[in-house]
Amino acid sequence: MNEIIKSAAFVLASIILTRFALPANITPIIAMAVFLPHITKNKHLQRLLPVGILFLTDIFLGFYGLTMIFVYGTLLLISVLSQKTYDTKFTGILKTSVYSVLIWHVIVNFGVYINSSGIVSPTEIYLAAIPFDFRLLISTLIFSSIFYITKSAVDQFLNKDKKILEPTNFA
Repeated sequence: MNEIIKSAAFVLASIILTRFALPANITPIIAMAVFLPHITKNKHLQRLLPVGILFLTDIFLGFYGLTMIFVYGTLLLISVLSQKTYDTKFTGILKTSVYSVLIWHVIVNFGVYINSSGIVSPTEIYLAAIPFDFRLLISTLIFSSIFYITKSAVDQFLNKDKKILEPTNFA
């Protein structure tokens, strides 16, 4: 059990550090929200951990006004939708990742428009956000894939050890 706690702490620290080390919009936060239903049944943890990590890193990176309400609300919505669309297949993870980034694009950029005081049109905001959200999509797909592959490898390794220890394998 101690190894599980150490592993979880390592993963969380890695996710937090990537917010500081990687360029903007290349982050595992949405992938984490998408993937948490695959590693824990705790619905509170699934909803609050991504938002908590985002808040913790925003303390150091800086806050960004009322748009934060849309960012945090969208991440919470993505967490809830990931619980509802839970699918153990790799394609299910990828679909949820794509839908999540599309939801992010629509809601967060609407928040940007609302907070821009009408200086620019919604069309201009949504078009300007495409390169940023495209990077977010690519990073979400990459991190979701890494999480899935890593979990599959760990599960396979743990199941391999169980099969070796089963008495029927010694006969």
